[in-house]
Amino acid sequence: MVSFIKRGKQWATVIFCALFLTGCSFTFVYNNLDWWVDWYLDDYVSLNKTQQKAFDEKFSQLHDWHRATQLTAYANQLKSLQTQINQGITPEQIQSHLEHMRDHWQNLRAQAQPDLIALTQLLDEEQRQDLLAGIAENNRENQEEYQAEHQNLTRDEWVKKECIEQQAQFRKWVGKLTKAQKAQLCVMSEGFQSTYSDWLAYRKAWHKSFSEALAPDLSVQKYEQMFAELIAAPDKLKSEAYVAIQAQNNRNFTDIFYYMMHSLSAKQKKRFNNRIQDYIDDFKELAKE
Repeated sequence: MVSFIKRGKQWATVIFCALFLTGCSFTFVYNNLDWWVDWYLDDYVSLNKTQQKAFDEKFSQLHDWHRATQLTAYANQLKSLQTQINQGITPEQIQSHLEHMRDHWQNLRAQAQPDLIALTQLLDEEQRQDLLAGIAENNRENQEEYQAEHQNLTRDEWVKKECIEQQAQFRKWVGKLTKAQKAQLCVMSEGFQSTYSDWLAYRKAWHKSFSEALAPDLSVQKYEQMFAELIAAPDKLKSEAYVAIQAQNNRNFTDIFYYMMHSLSAKQKKRFNNRIQDYIDDFKELAKE
């Protein structure tokens, strides 16, 4: 799996810390998102006091909206997933959950869109160039890191790495895997295809479109239109091949998840229920604050 860490300050660090490290709880990260986001943003652009104040106010409003409306929806979906797994989840239900996860992300983007447009309009030309340069540098570092880790891998070696990654992810949720589960995960990992090259091409296409939207001679109306499209419908910049591979990988993940959930021992299912209940409880508690 390609790391998206840039100087130790990428958003993936926050998510990883929140979900997988015992020393850093999701609740702690969520309640301090303003600090995390400022830390992340600083890698790309330096704001003056007026801009920082505007950003802090808008982010606080977005955070409050998310806490009041989205966390309960997350908890409800996890509860539904938990119930379905204990009853015997179907492939159709798994696909439905993947679609709901995409819906959650789209809801967040839609809510943030007007504020992002307004805030980026506050940036001067030098700040806009710094922002674009930071994104380009992030793309370059991702490419170099991926090439260093994967460029010389054969297909069999790539599948083996994917198998190990799948095993590690499921182990965090259900505990120690059986030999049969490990072996089947390796067999089923053969159904995955790398999307990295397509993902990088998409990232570069997004950067190009963003650069065009930030052009100094662009009218405010045209800027708002272009930037809104970049936020609301970024998938339009993906190639047909990329979309097709993503769809196939999602189907393969559905098959893997279905197999794993139907192969759990009583002990594994208990651990899974406990882990997912922890997140349900966290979401509900955070929503009340």
